[in-house]
Parts: sequence; structure tokens; C-alpha cells
Amino acid sequence: MKKELLQIFTIALISVFFTSCSKCVDCTDCPDDVTLEQAEICQDDFDSKEDYNKAVALAEAFGCECL
Repeated sequence: MKKELLQIFTIALISVFFTSCSKCVDCTDCPDDVTLEQAEICQDDFDSKEDYNKAVALAEAFGCECL
């Protein structure tokens, strides 16, 4: 239960940052129990490249493939 709640919170937090961007990755092929509101993560949506890299790493940690 705690893991599922963390996943939902994290995905919701990441989805807040989705808008137009220049450098983006598409995160697809997620496990059945992981749902992203939007599959595209864009660098322009974050305050720093480090924050962007953390968001991509988090999606990949949940089992998604980000290209």
C-alpha cells in the first residue's frame, strides 16, 4: 500500500511539470501497475538539469523505458 501511494504521489508530482519543451524523452513500456499521466518528460519543465535527470531516473526506477 505504501509503495503504491508513493508511486501515485510521484507520478502526480512529475505530471505537474509537463508542458512544452525543447529536450524531451518519452517514457513508455511501463509495467502494468505503473501509469504515467503523460509519457513525455521535458527539461524545460524543471528548474535545473539535475531535477530533470532525477525525474527521468525516477520513471526508469518504476520500470519505464525513457528514450
